[in-house]
Amino acid sequence: MDEIPALHRRIASLPLAARRHALRASWLVKTGFGRHGGFGLDTTLCKTLRLGNRESRRLDREIAFHDTLTELEWLSLLVRSTDELIADARHVSTEGEATLARAAASGAPVILAPLHMGNYVFGLAATMRTYFPGRRMLILRARDDHEADTRVMERIREIGTEMRFLQVSDKASYAEAVRFVRQGAVVIYFIDLPPSYGGPVDVNLLGQPMQLALGIDSLARVANATVVPLSVTSSLIGDTVHVGRAFEVVDVGRAERMRIAGLVSRHVEGAILRAPGQWHLWPRLDEFVPVSIAAPEAAE
Repeated sequence: MDEIPALHRRIASLPLAARRHALRASWLVKTGFGRHGGFGLDTTLCKTLRLGNRESRRLDREIAFHDTLTELEWLSLLVRSTDELIADARHVSTEGEATLARAAASGAPVILAPLHMGNYVFGLAATMRTYFPGRRMLILRARDDHEADTRVMERIREIGTEMRFLQVSDKASYAEAVRFVRQGAVVIYFIDLPPSYGGPVDVNLLGQPMQLALGIDSLARVANATVVPLSVTSSLIGDTVHVGRAFEVVDVGRAERMRIAGLVSRHVEGAILRAPGQWHLWPRLDEFVPVSIAAPEAAE
């Protein structure tokens, strides 16, 4: 961790509320109290969310701020002590905890389906520690582990949750994921990815035709698992895990797939609209647009 700048390390080592307030203060100074500092997404936000120019620019800056906040929270997982991380976990609350409690009490296979939103890594770790103590957490993704990921896994393991990443790119790794589910691991399957991640399905999202990668239906059916949609929002004093409507996949075929696609897209849209400044995939929004729609626009 010697490569971490001393100032960044110091801020990340502060208690949760203190470090976030420090980040907000430094952010305001750095961006000239709102005059700049965004990702340049204001035109996209104006069109997609039907916002005025001023609000779109404000939201663009907020997206950039929460991206930085997430980086800070990732760093805090590396520099805070175990006891300090446990103290931070007390700042994570849950809306819809009865759904999680039922899923945990059943003892059945469970898939948690979050978005790339808010301080999601720590929110998931705190959820596991509270509702699924003693069960492993398996995060599915489409790339190999990085060194920082391994460090974070080790720290989360220290606060009581065994965490592992699994790259799902072929039938063998998919079969391993199913095996983990059946053995009691709680699988984390992100449901807000663009169609290039596989299993593309047409949905209506944010008022326009888009596509999502949908593979969770197949995994849930094969593993006989309950899917619990989640999203995480973050404030300067803590995080909130929002629990959606749990569902199971009861059949095969197009009708069931479209039913699941509808449930997933509504959850994704509701989560984004709840806190649009905290969704981390706004810079990749064009990847969700179907080729048949994007191609004519590109030709103009």
